[in-house]
Amino acid sequence: MTIFTSVPRSALLAFALIGSAAFGVGALAHSPGSAHAMQAGADGAQGIVAHVNGMLQYVYTEAGATDAQKTQLAAITQQAQTDLAQIQNQGGDGHARVFGLLTQPTIDRSAVEAEYAAHMKVHEQVSKRTLQFLLDVAENLTPAQRKALADHVAQHAAHAG
Repeated sequence: MTIFTSVPRSALLAFALIGSAAFGVGALAHSPGSAHAMQAGADGAQGIVAHVNGMLQYVYTEAGATDAQKTQLAAITQQAQTDLAQIQNQGGDGHARVFGLLTQPTIDRSAVEAEYAAHMKVHEQVSKRTLQFLLDVAENLTPAQRKALADHVAQHAAHAG
């Protein structure tokens, strides 16, 4: 697959950092004992989009995004939110179904495995759409804006860690 051939290596590294931060926030939010666990559970992939959208606010105010970029990025963000909500709605509450099957008097391994596979398919779709979102955002920023955003994310991660 050659989807990265037109994207400069520095941009890929910057957005790998941003993507890691976005997914890291999701992972931390879902960790047991996290103050954000319940809210993040409700937000799911939407929380990732909201987090990246929050980072874009930095681009808008500090990295000099043009009005055209702001308009384009707003449309990209809105479409990602719509798409991710649709994917999650199709998947329903896979965790609850898996745990429901695991609490039955008799364990049906085939049913649990099938439900788990369906649940993981939803996660894969969310992951792919999130990557598409990050690439769409990256393509709409200048190299200087991507660097400024990556520096901002790195600084934020250093303070959070």
